[in-house]
Formats: sequence, structure tokens, C-alpha cells
Amino acid sequence: MVVRRAAWLTAALTVATAMGAVSFAKDKTADQEPVVWGMQSGNDGCVIFRESQEVTTENEGGTYKTHTVNHLEVLDTVKANLPRKKYSETKEDLDALQELSMKDHLKYVKIPKKYTPEQLEKAHAMCSAAPSQ
Repeated sequence: MVVRRAAWLTAALTVATAMGAVSFAKDKTADQEPVVWGMQSGNDGCVIFRESQEVTTENEGGTYKTHTVNHLEVLDTVKANLPRKKYSETKEDLDALQELSMKDHLKYVKIPKKYTPEQLEKAHAMCSAAPSQ
């Protein structure tokens, strides 16, 4: 009887700890500041991206492999036009975005997938803000 209570108590504490960790992870996204890159001075336009993830699973001879690919989805633009609405966070796509930023004088702002209205407002403010000297 005592062993069962101890096992139940251990399981309950494990679940409570896991729930706390999940809750903490959610709060981290809410506290995350927008990230700016690209042309930060002398820019003519701005693009606000939202982070997202795509998880795929492959079955290779009874072994399952999970791949996570991060993406940047165009959420809003200010005096800018990009050829695509979604970019993978791969070296090739990030290099292409950087080249486009230099060519078209674009500033980029990235916010989390589950963004708050305040984060979106900050991103818009970063788009319209004059560069700091």
C-alpha cells in the first residue's frame, strides 16, 4: 500500500514538473523580443516574418526519424514585395533573403509563431523606426 502511494506521488510530481516546464516554455515565447536583421540603415522597406516549424517523420526500415524544419512566413510588408510567402531557415534561403535585403534595401523583423499583439506592435515600430546612430 505504501509502495503504491509512493509511486502515485512520484508520478504526480513528475506530471506537475512537466506541466511547469511546458508553462515556462509558453511564457518564453510571450517574452521574446522581435529580432531585426537585413538593411538596418538606409532601408526603403520592411518585412515582418513569423517563425514556424514543420515536423516530418520518415520510416526507414522500421526506424523512425523525425526532422524539424524552421520556416519564416511573411506576416506583413511595408513598401516591400518578396517573391515567396514562406522561406525555410536554411543557409540557401537565408543567403537569398540577405541578398534581396541588400539589393532592395529591406529590413527584416522576426517574431515568434505564437506572437502577442504587443510583439506585433513592436515589430511594426521597428519597421518604421529611424536607424539608431
